[in-house]
Amino acid sequence: MKGCVEWHKMNRRSFIAKTGMGVGAMALTDPLLQTVANTYGQSAAGSGDLLVLCQLNGGFDVLSFLAPFKNSVYQSKRPVLALSQDDLTVLPDNSDYGINNLFPVFNDLYAAGELAIIQQVGYPEANGSHFESQEVFEYGVRNLNGTVPGKWYERLRKTYFDEPFGVLDTRSIGDPSRYGYPDRTYHGAVQDAFARLSLEKQGTNAIRQAIIDAYSRINVRGAEIRERTAEFESTGEERGEFYRAAQLAAAGLGTQIIKLSYGGFDTHGSQDQANLDLFPKINNHFAQFVADLKAMGMWERTCVCFYSEFGRRNEENGSPGTDHGHGGHMILAGPRVNGGLHGQAVSTADLNEKSLPYYVDFRAVFASCIQNWLGFDPKPVFELNGETYDSNIGSSLFV
Repeated sequence: MKGCVEWHKMNRRSFIAKTGMGVGAMALTDPLLQTVANTYGQSAAGSGDLLVLCQLNGGFDVLSFLAPFKNSVYQSKRPVLALSQDDLTVLPDNSDYGINNLFPVFNDLYAAGELAIIQQVGYPEANGSHFESQEVFEYGVRNLNGTVPGKWYERLRKTYFDEPFGVLDTRSIGDPSRYGYPDRTYHGAVQDAFARLSLEKQGTNAIRQAIIDAYSRINVRGAEIRERTAEFESTGEERGEFYRAAQLAAAGLGTQIIKLSYGGFDTHGSQDQANLDLFPKINNHFAQFVADLKAMGMWERTCVCFYSEFGRRNEENGSPGTDHGHGGHMILAGPRVNGGLHGQAVSTADLNEKSLPYYVDFRAVFASCIQNWLGFDPKPVFELNGETYDSNIGSSLFV
């Protein structure tokens, strides 16, 4: 590794200078390409810090991560899956809870004050559907109605830091065969316009050539990512989505949000055995990411947010596993988070319910990350179509 890579920003002017004809010129003759032109707006101010979003797909069982192991209802509802004190590292500031020993790096970060756990997070009127719940978390609104303009982190980018690589998703650009511009809105607009002009034989040859040139610029951007990540060398052997995130963080592309995801958490059966694989994988990949960013001098400027579309039932089923629930936990990790437990503590009354209820709206956590970590106002991002949410968490998530 070549040490700490200085982050830089590519604004509209520098992009046009590097690639020739600006996409804005095409938009003058084809309104469909206005989206392309808007993609390269001037950046707004912000903290310049990095937010990493790690989605745990399938419904993460938070009671197997942070266990209220002394609670008799918890133990009685999970005769096979309940964790004992021997399975846990008891929290130094709350002896009623322990973090699963399969997450040693999380335990270490918690002890260092660099891990914040926001308990019992969710959203109103959840229905337990993977598809719908993941969509709600992605778009940041409860009622989509087909009118929401993009995922919440893309809305944030286009509002405040309209950089070509401001938001990167490891799944959409991690495969070399899919390298290219990360925002599919841009790619789709060019593709649509090119098809329309070609099939209907509309427009001049100059316009068609401009669209072909736009495809070339997509390839230039993809080549830039490849070049900037080619020499990344990890400090260890673990590989996974977090490794890809570390590569992108090292690339110096002006990135402020990196999105990644891990699957496999829909554990309806043999959950204890599944967790023996899932939990160490997440722990080890994340531990490698922390080590990589520390080696690059970037950890101090990084916050990682873990979340899942919902929690799981309080009572184990006969498989033994757990079925779809409601309230879950969100986890923030980084040197400048306000470490400890936040949100609503899990009570006996909560455990007597079918699922943990939710007391904190997930948008309140994301909004805190936007405002207190990235330095932007979250209102334009989440308050759409008259929809509002309870922004109260009960405590500050950052110091």
